[in-house]
Amino acid sequence: MNGTRPRRLALLTVSAALAVGTVSLPSGALAAHRAAGAPAAAPAPQPGSDMSAAAALYLNHVLHLLQNNSMDKHKVDWAEVRRQAFAEAAGARTTADTYDAIDLAVEALGNPHTAFIRPDQAAGFDPSPETETSATATPPPVPRGRLVGQEIGYVSLPATERIPGYARAGAQVVRTLDAARPCGWIVDLRTDSGGAIWPKLDVLAPLLGDGRLGAFVDADGNEGAWMLHKGQLSVGGAVVPKDLPPSMETGAEGVEDYVTHNAYVLNRTRPPVAVLTGPETASAGEAALVAFRGRPESRSFGLPTAGLASGNASFPLGDGAVLLVTSTADMDRTGRRYGNTPIAPDVRVAFTDRDLRPSTADPVIDTARKWLESRPACSR
Repeated sequence: MNGTRPRRLALLTVSAALAVGTVSLPSGALAAHRAAGAPAAAPAPQPGSDMSAAAALYLNHVLHLLQNNSMDKHKVDWAEVRRQAFAEAAGARTTADTYDAIDLAVEALGNPHTAFIRPDQAAGFDPSPETETSATATPPPVPRGRLVGQEIGYVSLPATERIPGYARAGAQVVRTLDAARPCGWIVDLRTDSGGAIWPKLDVLAPLLGDGRLGAFVDADGNEGAWMLHKGQLSVGGAVVPKDLPPSMETGAEGVEDYVTHNAYVLNRTRPPVAVLTGPETASAGEAALVAFRGRPESRSFGLPTAGLASGNASFPLGDGAVLLVTSTADMDRTGRRYGNTPIAPDVRVAFTDRDLRPSTADPVIDTARKWLESRPACSR
């Protein structure tokens, strides 16, 4: 395992719930495009190897998943990747003997959001945190808000570590703040390290407005558009349901209160919005940022994001390992595609962890507030 893998895993554990948006909600963001033709059959294992049949089939299956699902699949020579992988796994008798070969194939893609997770790590890894915490667990963070001055609404979105109740709590925050008739809004994504995107967009629906918010786009250019219409979010033409049915990602109970179909209309419509970002803004947090890119009267402040503006598909394997494949990149409403490059803010404002404490003056909030107060909506 190379030196970059621990950071990759740390980010994936909080961001892989985008898989719910790209793979299984409902039937997948790109299902309509893929329904036209089944994926190509997996190539046969490389001949002439002294591997066991079980090891060869396992390695071949993983390579097939990477080749068919990665958004980077057209960037590598798959014949050479297969040759090197089977050479590395020569003599493998068990599936575990192929792990180093799989690491080589993952590294060939050059995508920091794709990873192969060994069984001992996967045992404590929840590829899609869509279920409730236990009754004794610390309650997960939910969106919070307050007024900045007299006329600016401030909403902070944490990572969606556990989904039930997140959208409902966030929607209530927006409604409560809107009673003060704010002329502008601050959306703080600086601690939003990922999770599922749809509860976040549900919270922000009144600020985003109806229409196309963005899209997932795969390696072949197929798009699954994120649309908002009267509170209902849809991806690839499929409406995101309020409750998710049981599935591999959601577990046997499914998920209640996934989104609220937030059709609330602000007292002052189409307000200016300042979006705050930083290096911990990752994956679904970056997707929330992307949804504001190209929106009129929106501007971002802070530091560049993590550079994981993409969607993952999770593939549990028979021996307990999990393969996470970055299958789509995020695209904003203007057609600009993102991915593995950090998204720079419109206005760079340095900050430290100390600045994020509520009792401390925050230079990013202060800069965003001044911009909002200069906008026509707030200067009347």
